[in-house]
Amino acid sequence: MKCRGKAELNRLDLVHNMLTVAHNGYLHYAPIGPTPHRILDIGAGSGIWCVGMGDLYPSAHVIGVDLSANMPEFVPPNVQFEIDDVEDEWTFSQPFDYIHCRYMVGSIKNWPALVGQCFT
Repeated sequence: MKCRGKAELNRLDLVHNMLTVAHNGYLHYAPIGPTPHRILDIGAGSGIWCVGMGDLYPSAHVIGVDLSANMPEFVPPNVQFEIDDVEDEWTFSQPFDYIHCRYMVGSIKNWPALVGQCFT
């Protein structure tokens, strides 16, 4: 599977940093409590959001999924990355406390099916 180019990964990181600044440093606004257990990032891109969430919530197992292998080499011990197509049937064995999905508007063919999998 082909990886994204360095310029595209840099662009994704720049946009992530701009949004983080625009949101006063917050990585999310959802009320997930101080000790979530499982967090999923759909379309993890460069993995920067997952790393930030892993640092912010050491209690959580953070999983980032993407179609392409672009993941950082050094990550917190509670963060992992998987190459996966979220439009296929999910094989996760446990539910998530929080599911993050950003920049995916033009990437998902069947939003009702994806949202349905998020809630099963």
